[in-house]
Amino acid sequence: MKDALRTAIANEGREKFAQIAGVSQDRLESLTTSSEFVPMTLVSLACQLNKSHGDTNPEITSVTECIKGAMIRLPHSQNSRQPEEAPRSTSPRVERPGRQRQARPIPFLDPKSGRLLGFGVNLATFLILGYFLGGFALSPILGFAPCEGLSPCIGSVLGLFISAMASLAYTYYYFVKRV
Repeated sequence: MKDALRTAIANEGREKFAQIAGVSQDRLESLTTSSEFVPMTLVSLACQLNKSHGDTNPEITSVTECIKGAMIRLPHSQNSRQPEEAPRSTSPRVERPGRQRQARPIPFLDPKSGRLLGFGVNLATFLILGYFLGGFALSPILGFAPCEGLSPCIGSVLGLFISAMASLAYTYYYFVKRV
């Protein structure tokens, strides 16, 4: 990487390369002489400039060849120290007619809240189904009279108990086995 950077500086001149790259000449000097990390934008720029000057050596004209064996450091986060500004294109950006930039929609719920809401709905469904199925299906199977309307009976209470046990099993599966 340092060879590609040095070659590009030699071809363009230190002042012009620093201006194109958007870095100070002192910073450029320290990057070529010290063992500190070189930003990928500078490596890419150096390889492009070397290629435009007619160099055929892939070690100084190809970014992939240039970074083979190099140690790559990723930034910690966007809030931490901002890297050097990337070189900007001098050509104006062309907006396509008829296309407007739209703001990304804000999600109603974050993914974790959505999963918890779905879990709660599933538990409520277990309990409601247990109550009604117990009252209308379990009561006659056990020899009791089926429930009339929404009034509780022995079958609906048993159905609610069974669905509560099923809800506990579902909770165990959802939070222990699936995660």
